[in-house]
Amino acid sequence: MVRIVRIIIVILVFLLSNIAFSLSRYVLPCRADLLEESFKMMQRETGTIEKSVSGQARIKEYLKAVGLAKSNPYCAAGQYWCFSKAISNLNLPHSTIPIPRSGLASSFFNYAKSKGNRTAFKPKMHDLIIWRKGTTKFGHVERIVSVQSGGWVESIGFNTNKVIDGKAEKGVFLHRRNVYHSLGRMAIRGLAGFITEPVYD
Repeated sequence: MVRIVRIIIVILVFLLSNIAFSLSRYVLPCRADLLEESFKMMQRETGTIEKSVSGQARIKEYLKAVGLAKSNPYCAAGQYWCFSKAISNLNLPHSTIPIPRSGLASSFFNYAKSKGNRTAFKPKMHDLIIWRKGTTKFGHVERIVSVQSGGWVESIGFNTNKVIDGKAEKGVFLHRRNVYHSLGRMAIRGLAGFITEPVYD
């Protein structure tokens, strides 16, 4: 019995290693203060309920930040909005935002792949996890806020579902995800991370 368990463990480690090798993580430069400020903005948004009056107004802001009208998905728009608010707070130009102004999660990964540097597929705090629906341009993105073992992370996602007090809600929530697992019908596309740049201002 012990031998069987050991064989299973070896097989699982082998499979995870192969999956990790096939997945990609790319990193982009970002000011350290901008990364931290955008993180603070995102934390403040956590718990936003879509159906509430304040939530509807906030979601309109997320979408407006990327030039989209209401009723559009806002997972990527919310992530961009956090950086947009952060540069306003820090009095920085738009050119310092490390991700493209887009409402598509896939655009973040595509941008990181074309402009960034590839690294080992190991999740880190602030990484963006990007999932993709089939071979389409549509998908989902969340930002990692803590890293655990076995590929498990905690992340904050906009336009996500969560049961609160027995009631299904949609909005901005903290989730536990695995960087090797699919999300519903969406497969992991990869990670877009950041290399912090020193601030000389």
